[in-house]
Amino acid sequence: MIQIFSAMHLIPASLDMKLNLMYHTRMKQNVGDYSFEYKKKQQTKLARAVVLVVSVFVFISLFLHCILFSVFTDTASMETDVSKGGVVFVCPFLRSPLRGQIVYLSRLDGERLSLFQSAANTAVRFFTLQKYAPFGVNGRMTGKNLIRRVVALPGDSYYMKDFVLYVKPAGQQQFLTEFELASKPYNIRIYSVPAEWDGMGCSGELAVSTLGPGEYFVLADNRIESLDSRVFGPVKSSAVRGRVLWQAFPFNRMKLY
Repeated sequence: MIQIFSAMHLIPASLDMKLNLMYHTRMKQNVGDYSFEYKKKQQTKLARAVVLVVSVFVFISLFLHCILFSVFTDTASMETDVSKGGVVFVCPFLRSPLRGQIVYLSRLDGERLSLFQSAANTAVRFFTLQKYAPFGVNGRMTGKNLIRRVVALPGDSYYMKDFVLYVKPAGQQQFLTEFELASKPYNIRIYSVPAEWDGMGCSGELAVSTLGPGEYFVLADNRIESLDSRVFGPVKSSAVRGRVLWQAFPFNRMKLY
């Protein structure tokens, strides 16, 4: 009887131990499963965040490169209409400008960057507000992209007197001033210089000439100190990267062109 009682007494204890072992094993499995699911969810969230950031960057880069991109102006060539140290936006779809409109021109020295260099320049300009580019920069004016005003179109005849361009549109008989033919009014910057000063790009007189097909005559608004078609000649339509539409900075000089 005593042996039977002891055996019966041990059965619940053994069963309880088994149940405790099964419970703790199940708890460990549940914790492991929960930990794995949590890590999986965190990794999914991280991957989605990375994809979102990359997608936004690509979208903005494509938008700024293909639809409306910004340009930092580091010279006073287009004062007083375009501020030195300002930021303007250019539309690359508008490559057939009217007289008086402002365009953004590709470098005129013939040098071309590789796909990698162009992509690197795009990325660096994006994060530096268009101020810096690691490739293709040199000290030559024709080695830089330029902002200039179109004053004569393909087929026009022109001459310059006292820094003002006179234009005879193709098919017409009379010369008119650039201001009379401009699509919008604008001002130019002219000031007196010493008679002995032989500055580059400051010639105020040009003989009569005629533009060929696909050629534009461009000038800077600062007619004394800047290089333009008076020095490097008419520009081809292929050099026109787009039309300047908007000056966004400085804020007190924000304007549409």
